[in-house]
Amino acid sequence: MAVRTNLATNPYANRRLMSLIFGLVILVCALMARQFVGALEVAGVNAQAIQAEVETQQRQISELRKRIPPPVTPDQLSPQERELLIGASALIERRVFPWSKLLHDLEVNLGKDVRLTRINVALEDASKVDALRPGTAPMALDMVVVGRQRDNVLDMMRALQASGRFDRFRPRKLSVVEGTQEVEYEVEMTYTPK
Repeated sequence: MAVRTNLATNPYANRRLMSLIFGLVILVCALMARQFVGALEVAGVNAQAIQAEVETQQRQISELRKRIPPPVTPDQLSPQERELLIGASALIERRVFPWSKLLHDLEVNLGKDVRLTRINVALEDASKVDALRPGTAPMALDMVVVGRQRDNVLDMMRALQASGRFDRFRPRKLSVVEGTQEVEYEVEMTYTPK
C-alpha cells in the first residue's frame, strides 16, 4: 500500500532548506557584485593612467613636430647635395625597376614568330626620376629580337608602340642570321612603367 502525501496540507514543511538556498544565492550574487565593482574600479584607475600617458605623449609629439624643419626644395640644396640626391634616386630607381611588368608587356606584344635574345635596361634620364614614386621613371631598353621575317619584327614593334608603354624606337642594326632566313634586329626604345 502506497502512502500518499498531500503537500497542500503542509506546503512549507521544508522552509529552512529553501531559506538556506536563497541565502546562498544572494550571498554568491553579493560576492560577485563586489568582485565586479572592484574590477570596475581597477579598470577606471587604469583608464585614467592610460589617458594621462596619452596626453603626455600627445604633448611630446606636438613638441617634436615643432622641431621638424620645413621640407627642403631641390632649389635650396647645394650642388653636392643635389648630385647626391640624384645619384641616390637613380640607385633606388634601378633597384625597384618593375621587371615583371616589363617582361609581361613584352610577352603580350612579342608575337609567336619573334623571340627576344637580349635585353639591356638602363636609366634614360636621371633628372626624370621621382624620388617619391620610385619605379616610374622612363628606362632605355636595348633589345635584340629575332623574327622569321622582317615584317614579323615590324609588327611586334607596332604592337609595342600601340601598348602606350614603349616609344621612341631607334633601330640600330638589321641582319640576317647565318644559315637561316631569320632576321636579327637590334633596336633601342624607351619604356615607361605605369
